[in-house]
This record gives sequence, C-alpha cells and structure tokens, in this order.
Amino acid sequence: MPIEPTRVVLAIGALLLGCCVGSFVNVLIYRLPREKSVVSPGSHCFCCGTELAARDLVPMLSLLLAGRRCRYCGVALSMQYSWVEALCGLLYLAIYWRWGNTVTTVAYFIATAALVAGTGTDLRHKIIPNSINQALLFTGLGAALLAWLMPRLPAPGLPSLKLALIGAVVGWCVFEAIVRLGRWWFGQEAMGGGDVLLAAGVGALIGPGRQFAAFFLISILAGALIGGLLLVSGRMDRRDPIPFGPFLVLGALAVMLAPELGHQVAALYGF
Repeated sequence: MPIEPTRVVLAIGALLLGCCVGSFVNVLIYRLPREKSVVSPGSHCFCCGTELAARDLVPMLSLLLAGRRCRYCGVALSMQYSWVEALCGLLYLAIYWRWGNTVTTVAYFIATAALVAGTGTDLRHKIIPNSINQALLFTGLGAALLAWLMPRLPAPGLPSLKLALIGAVVGWCVFEAIVRLGRWWFGQEAMGGGDVLLAAGVGALIGPGRQFAAFFLISILAGALIGGLLLVSGRMDRRDPIPFGPFLVLGALAVMLAPELGHQVAALYGF
C-alpha cells in the first residue's frame, strides 16, 4: 500500500516537534530536582550564566556546531542534551506513525515528554519529581475525559474514563504493595515513592487490563535482565540501588507503541 505524502510530511513534523520538546525535557531534567523554575530565567549556560541566543537553541545542531562547548565561556557540555532531543524526536515520530491524527497521539506526546524527563531525573538524581508523575496522571485522566465528552474524536487505544480511574488505582496499589513488602521482607526500600506514582500515571494512561499486565511484566523482566548484567560485569554491587523508573518507562513505551505486543506478553503469562 503506497504511503500518503501528507502522512510523511506530518510524521516529519512530529519528529521536529519531538526534538524541540526534547530541548524542554532537558530543562526539566536539570531544574526540577534542584527545585528551580522551568520558566524563568530563560535558557542560559549553567556555568557562566549567559542567556542563550536563538542560534544556541536549535535542537542537536547548536550543540554540535559549537563543538559541544558553550560559545561564551567554553565549558564542555554533555551529549545528554542531544541524546534526549533525538530520543524524543524518534519517539514522537513512532507515536504519530502508529496512531495518526488522534487524541491518542496528543496524549502520548505529552506522556512521552514526562516519561523521558522522569527517566533522566531518576538516572541522574535517583528521584522522579512529583510534578512529572502528576503530569502523566492528569494526561491519562484528561485524555479519557476528553474522549468521553467528545466521543466523535478518534481515540484508539485509550481506556474509558472509568477504566482510566481504575488503572490509576490499580497501578498505585500494585506498586505500593511492592514497596511495603520490600520493607517487610528485605528491611529496606524495594523502590521509591516516585515509582509508585509513576505506575499510577501509566495505569491511567493505558488502563488496568492486559496492557497494564504487560507494562508490569516488561518492566520487571527488563530490570532483572539489565540488573543481572550489571552484577555479572562487576559494574555494580548487590547493595547498590538500581533506579527502577527507567524500566517502568521502558514498559510503558512498549505498550504505548505496540499494544498488540503488550497483549501477547500478558497472555503468555496467563493474564
């Protein structure tokens, strides 16, 4: 089947939009754990404080053309900025290509920004700010509410408002139970409170059915696999904490982009 030119143009637009959103996600990753405003002051060099000009803010290109250094003070800049922008761009492209011009696409765009930001803060600071999880939760509930109020709007893959509410409760209860069992069984935190709220947000976004089961299973399996590899390679000790948020995000993105795979994973384990 031939691909419509309009769809290709819109997909490229989604890619560019994702890269721009990724630039803002970098702001969230840097500022939220430090309890700084994400609005004011404007983008500036973290070292010399110089406000960045428009030519310094082009996603990926500005950093590469400047040789990964600040044009004003010469301090070396992390490639994290470009990686986050590229990741968001590719995810936006994949989401649009999968879901097209629907409410689902808009909801998943917002959710993806929150998920990538949460991954960045968890990897760097071992925390997921409440504001990120709240944005994810409100996105899931808001999209379900919009689909309920305006049923003619296409919203494939999104749960009903009732199921979104149940999914949020199920997500919170399942992971809160894991936290409490971890404290009782191991005498320490099995995961953080941010992971519990993250699971509630994902539950609202995908509902409490097989997709949530797949999200849970994919996250656990990915965590066990990567954690095992890190232990075997000697890059971490058994007592070292592993941020679980990135594995939750991986599971969420998997079922958002490939719900059919999510159903198959859940069915494989009898859910």
